[in-house]
Amino acid sequence: MSEWRTDECGGEASDLIGEIDVIPGNPDTLRRIERLQFAVDRTPHDWQSRVALAQALAQNGEFERSVLHLRTSVELVSERQALASIFFNMGICLENQEQWGQAVAAYEQCAFLIPNLFWVHHNLGVCLHHSGNLPYAIDELRLAVALDSEVPDVHQSLAEAYRDAGMLRDAERACRRLLELNPDSLWATRALHDIHRRIN
Repeated sequence: MSEWRTDECGGEASDLIGEIDVIPGNPDTLRRIERLQFAVDRTPHDWQSRVALAQALAQNGEFERSVLHLRTSVELVSERQALASIFFNMGICLENQEQWGQAVAAYEQCAFLIPNLFWVHHNLGVCLHHSGNLPYAIDELRLAVALDSEVPDVHQSLAEAYRDAGMLRDAERACRRLLELNPDSLWATRALHDIHRRIN
């Protein structure tokens, strides 16, 4: 699943949230949630504290509560990059709950605000694939490749979408590119074997 990140948005928003590991019940995270909840209760219009609380909740696996705080934060923010960051991370939380349609909507909002973020197009493509919209998923994943062709994840996601759309030659090319970037990819090796079996 996708990781919580704002490093691509740049600016002040990137100082608020980094990548997270979801470790439910971690005592440090629970203390942080308690401290941040107190800060939010004291100053409910402080969107930065609210977003930090959302991050801590996501780290604790509480994605539904995290989304609630992110939705409230959207009402409090006008700065473009910070707003894009909030929508992106809302998409992450919704994706982790497998709420694909809502995740698509959140990622689309982020892409509208900042169009050239690699990860938003990658994640949008993955969610569109899961929601059954393969043509649009492929378009988004191709755009992600155009933005950064050196990330192995995007070639695997694109190969999966091509394969499910019956575009086996394109899937084969995406698998070969994945193997160039990650020669140890067991997924790509198995997928190529399956694709060759289906083509022949």
